[in-house]
Amino acid sequence: MSTEMREAMVVGNDIVVVWGDGHESYFPGEELRRACTCAGCKGEQHLFGRATLPTLKPLGAGAFVPAEVARVGNYGLQVRWADGHDYGIYHLDALRAACPCDACAATRKGQA
Repeated sequence: MSTEMREAMVVGNDIVVVWGDGHESYFPGEELRRACTCAGCKGEQHLFGRATLPTLKPLGAGAFVPAEVARVGNYGLQVRWADGHDYGIYHLDALRAACPCDACAATRKGQA
């Protein structure tokens, strides 16, 4: 199972990743946006243990519409959403491990 990304693109409301081994993953935009790990969405820990809470603002419809994707080094994918949010980086190994296709879901279920 390759975590090397050959290509990524926006198709409708999905983000499609084509992996080095030819496998294709179709990630629903809403699920990816809700999984954003940036400090604004999930909060952050500071050096001395203090925490900043996430920004708890309601997300409009544009929040779940991917507008553009970009590779971040050899390890991540950045998504710019229709509402302008673009701070989260999705790590490629985590994306591949979470591939929602039936074959990958069955493999994960068999490993549990």
